[in-house]
Amino acid sequence: MGLFDGINPLMNMMRKMAGEANTLKFGLEKFGDLDQPYMLTFSAHKYSNKQALRGTDMQSAEINIHLPMPMNLSVNNNITYESGQTETTGGLFDPTVAGVGESLKSWLTGGSWWKDMSGYSALVGKRPMDERDSIFRGADFRSHNYSWVLIPKSKEEAIAVKDIAQAFQRGGYPKKTGLETYSRIIHPPVWKIDAVAAGGPEGFVKEAWHMNPLPSVLAKCSVQTSGVAGGMYTKAGLPAATKIDVGFVELEPAINTGKKLVSRSQLRMGK
Repeated sequence: MGLFDGINPLMNMMRKMAGEANTLKFGLEKFGDLDQPYMLTFSAHKYSNKQALRGTDMQSAEINIHLPMPMNLSVNNNITYESGQTETTGGLFDPTVAGVGESLKSWLTGGSWWKDMSGYSALVGKRPMDERDSIFRGADFRSHNYSWVLIPKSKEEAIAVKDIAQAFQRGGYPKKTGLETYSRIIHPPVWKIDAVAAGGPEGFVKEAWHMNPLPSVLAKCSVQTSGVAGGMYTKAGLPAATKIDVGFVELEPAINTGKKLVSRSQLRMGK
C-alpha cells in the first residue's frame, strides 16, 4: 500500500462520485454481456512533478472517458542497445573450455605473441576475437494506440461522440494559467488507462487486452468525421460517423519488477 493510499476515504469517495457523474460514455449498452465483457477507461489527471503524487490514485480526474474495446490495440516497445566492449570480457583467462585451453597453451609454448610479431598471424588471416556485446543504453517510453469508429444511433449519442472527440483533443494540450497567462502555461494532464471487467478485475485477462499502460501523456489525436449515403449529418446536425485515433506515450521509464512493468514513481512508492 502506498504512502497516500487510504487518506481521507470520504474525500476519495466524493471525488470518485463526481468523476463518474462527469464521465463521457459511448457504446456501452451491452457492457457486461458475453459480447462486451470489458470497456476501456481513460482519465486525465493534473500533472505533478512530485513522484509521491504520480505513484498514487488520489488526484481527481479532469476528464473521464469510457469506451468499448476497439478492434485493435497496439503497444510499441523499443529498447536501445549499442555495440561495445564491456568489463565482463574474460580474454584468455575466461574460465571457459577454450579460455583455459588457450591459457595453458600460451603458458607452455610462450603464447602467440611471436606469431604476431613475425607476421605469421597476419599471413594466415588471424585477427583478435570480436569481444563486443550489445550494451543496454535505455528503453524508449512505451506508446499505446487506440482507434474507434463511433456511429451514433440517437441525438444523445451523437452529442456524446462530439464531446468525447473534443475531450481527447483538449487533453493533449497545455492549459492556460490564471494571472500568468501572458508568460506561463500548465503542463498537459497525465492519463491513466485501464480495462474494466463487468464481473470483476480479472487482471490476467485484462493484461492480454491492454498491456497495462503506465501513466501517460496524450501525444496524438486524430478525428475524422463523415456522413452516410443520402445525408451528411444526423438529425442532430452532427456527423453520422466519427473515427477517433489516439496515441499515448508513457510519462516515465518502465521498470521490470519481475512480475510486471511499473513506472519509476510507482516503483519508489512501493507499487
